[in-house]
Amino acid sequence: MMQFATGAAPEGDPGAEASESAHSPVYLNRDFRVLWLARTLGQIASNTAQFGSLIAIAQLTSSGLEISLLVLLWVLPSAVLGVVAGSVIDAVPKRWTLLAANALRAGVCFVFVLSTQGVVEIYFLAALLAMLAPFVGPAESALVPTLVGKAELTSANAFLNLMRYLAQIAGLAILAPLLAELAGIGALFVVTAIFFSAAAIYAAVIPGGSGRLAPRFPDEASRWGKQAFLEALDFLKQDRIVFRAAVQLTLLAATIPLLAALMPVYLQEVLGQEVSDLPIVLLPGVIGMLVGLRLVSSLARRRDAAWLGTAGIVGFIAALLLLAFIDGVDATIGALFSFSDQGLGPLPDISAKSQMVMLIAFPLGFALSVVNVAANVVLNERVPLLMQGRIFSVQSLMSSLASIGPLLVGGALAEVVDVRIVLALAPLLLVYAWAYAQWGKADPLNLTRRLRRVRSVP
Repeated sequence: MMQFATGAAPEGDPGAEASESAHSPVYLNRDFRVLWLARTLGQIASNTAQFGSLIAIAQLTSSGLEISLLVLLWVLPSAVLGVVAGSVIDAVPKRWTLLAANALRAGVCFVFVLSTQGVVEIYFLAALLAMLAPFVGPAESALVPTLVGKAELTSANAFLNLMRYLAQIAGLAILAPLLAELAGIGALFVVTAIFFSAAAIYAAVIPGGSGRLAPRFPDEASRWGKQAFLEALDFLKQDRIVFRAAVQLTLLAATIPLLAALMPVYLQEVLGQEVSDLPIVLLPGVIGMLVGLRLVSSLARRRDAAWLGTAGIVGFIAALLLLAFIDGVDATIGALFSFSDQGLGPLPDISAKSQMVMLIAFPLGFALSVVNVAANVVLNERVPLLMQGRIFSVQSLMSSLASIGPLLVGGALAEVVDVRIVLALAPLLLVYAWAYAQWGKADPLNLTRRLRRVRSVP
């Protein structure tokens, strides 16, 4: 396994512990280990449930409309309940929030297994699991700075990102298709319920945390509802660095699903490859992500997390532009080195243009990992502990809302125009959003003013 070694000892720890911490991988930290085990088991279960429900709907209806409705049910409840969830996370001990949410998710899966497992039941299953999801992810992220020292935050977030990728592979590529094919949908959700139950058990024993990162406002009290949301928005408006980090995570959340939807079309229409070649073409991107996770801790010792996040976004946008203008890149490289667009080296079936895409995929994956880790570290470092649940919930809400539009509009646009045009528009929109995060208003919809006006009405 990758060695996510800590860069320095946690502040205030005794000398012996500091020496041990400086040389031990962060995933061996006893307190943090309980959290990442609970998080990973829950993510495996969630990914298995999502893909399993898609398989079930496809088997029962074979309707694109029904599948689209299911995807909507997985997204909308999470967006609607995000703000309320943040208030609960900050007001209630986080481990009890995680215990309750995972136990309820396990119960929902068991109830579904005992039902008739029809289309309506699948919709109810998806909606209920989606309603519980906002109480899990932000709580897990907000617990990180209470379980590791400040010097370990980068390593901890890098490791959590690695386990998230592995959980996606385990749930989407292994468990869901295999269980659905070999044992049926009922057995799939029995296994899912067992994973959720295991996550709940680990959540119950998560330590309360030492609070090594003291809140900036010690007298701040957790509040519920609208007031809690206003406080989170006020904080985002006041701390531009935190706002930029939240926007960076949102930009990735909006772009990655669009890329996943466009890549099969891009592969066939632009590169002239078969869809079956997709894993080979994207493999360097996966390697780049893993290398980024491995090196980000070393980079963080030389540059602060905010700088790394900004550099990562710039690299991500540059790689997207190269993909959009791959024909020009191909022509330029071909003229410089005098080769034709034929398969080169050990990949004779992969064209030279496709191999250039493979080269671009590596820094794209690298930048993706760096931004993911660096932005989360910024939130962990700069947001007061008593507000982290709300900030992570607001960021999750931003990501949920931002991912819907590009996926729907971009997918539809690719049906009527060249996919390269859609890919070229994506980085341009990213540049605009990133520039807005640098210099624009942190509350573009004036939600703070509007909510205060509503609150002042008798």
